[in-house]
Amino acid sequence: ETAFFFHIRKSKGGAVKNIMTHCFNLRRAEKRTSPESLTFVDGVLNIDTQTLAGLKKAQETNLVDSGLVDVIVSSYFFEGMMLFNPTHQGRAFTFLPHPVYQTESLYRSLKKRYPDSFRRTDISEWVQSDAFTDNWVVRSLINQHSGELTEDHLVVAKIILAQKFVVGISQYPKETLKRLVMYYGWNEVNGNGFECMNYFLNLENDEDVQFEGKIERGSERWKLLSTVNKYDMDLYYY
Repeated sequence: ETAFFFHIRKSKGGAVKNIMTHCFNLRRAEKRTSPESLTFVDGVLNIDTQTLAGLKKAQETNLVDSGLVDVIVSSYFFEGMMLFNPTHQGRAFTFLPHPVYQTESLYRSLKKRYPDSFRRTDISEWVQSDAFTDNWVVRSLINQHSGELTEDHLVVAKIILAQKFVVGISQYPKETLKRLVMYYGWNEVNGNGFECMNYFLNLENDEDVQFEGKIERGSERWKLLSTVNKYDMDLYYY
């Protein structure tokens, strides 16, 4: 079986990908050069699994059945799982971030990347605008990216998470990675897998990826972000 890493934004995904490649010699796909091809570049198969177009190409080339990769990494859960089939099933894992801190981290990252667009928009305005996708994790799991969500949608998302995933918490990446190593039976490179893990976790010192943000618990902003992402909050504490 091939592992499937459902990559949630701002949850140490970059470090996890480097750890899988360099600490455990796991083959994965990621676009490194144009055009895409079934060739390895810097130890990574040059296929883009982080876009819908790339996933379609991966399906057309029977990426999972090819045996070229050990792990599929994508932020598109529903479309990513479509790469698998009854004879070659996937075992999914993810790192769940706290919805409030994740939203705050994403806002800070976007503000840094697009300063002109966010100069006059604070986080409270942003999460209430059409530019923001609320309850991103629940929506991704049930493949409903627009429209109102209900408690029934949350129930389905909880079932999917419980039955399909090994779930880790992004606030505790080392503990989660140790659990994944035991579950999947990953073999360390040169017997120093955990030292290697620590190196990449410390290397990814992204100030935008925060486990304890600047928004104070119980504040009006905290309440707003919790309310906007109420289904993701419920899923996180499930």
